[in-house]
Amino acid sequence: MTKKHFIKLAGLVLALLLIVSAGGCSLNSYSVEELKAIYPKAFENSLSEELYYWKETVNASDHTSWRTCNVFAEIDKKYEVIRDENGELANMKIDVLEEYNKKNVYKALCGKSSGNDGDKNYLFENDFDDAGNAVNYRKSEMTPQDYVNSDSFKNKYSLAAMLKEFEYLTVDDMIFDIDNDLMEHKGKTIKFSFAITDEYLERYKDEFGEDSVFSGSKYATMEFAYDRFASIVIYAEEKLGGGISADKEIYKLETVYYGPIVNMPSYDAQPWVNA
Repeated sequence: MTKKHFIKLAGLVLALLLIVSAGGCSLNSYSVEELKAIYPKAFENSLSEELYYWKETVNASDHTSWRTCNVFAEIDKKYEVIRDENGELANMKIDVLEEYNKKNVYKALCGKSSGNDGDKNYLFENDFDDAGNAVNYRKSEMTPQDYVNSDSFKNKYSLAAMLKEFEYLTVDDMIFDIDNDLMEHKGKTIKFSFAITDEYLERYKDEFGEDSVFSGSKYATMEFAYDRFASIVIYAEEKLGGGISADKEIYKLETVYYGPIVNMPSYDAQPWVNA
């Protein structure tokens, strides 16, 4: 290839890249006033979803924890939920896992289980010992619909419980420290960073009797995708010594609205047969 042809080809590739960038990944800036309208609608849309898969990570000063919850059911080719003859979500299953200080502590599965007496709906639960071995197996007949509607699930694992504080938070409670108070919108994604006012932290503690998840934080980054909540990462300043500090991730919540397939154990197989 001659130098002349190479220059022409390089110019063509650059032009194509610019076209793709402009067409598929355009960046638009939105004002804080516009965010005030977008913010509550994103949570309204999220809480209207029946299926979700969230992961929460906590890096506190005295412990770490990791939790995940997957509410799964079958969907069609148009990504719409499939319902059975009773109007319930088809093949609905729930998978919950909790980890504390990098050790599993609790596992739950709920849904249709197969066995010698046919298919039955069960809630399977077990704990873990200090060595990480599963212990204390227990099962109870329960439909996944009843499980997600139970107080034990709704208060701890439902998406509404996970988003409670972020839904309570308002844009007026945020401090924006970016040029011209703008946020960026890329395709179907909106991402913005903010700090929290002291007034909010005081109001939250007075109203709920506990510290906000933002307590001690430096700033947070939140992301919406397809007009729904997608993630939040909260950072604190960590002193490294010698006058050096770094941003430390102290909390993260990530959410998608269709998780991996959940596999159910057999109710009459080990270790569940005598549970």
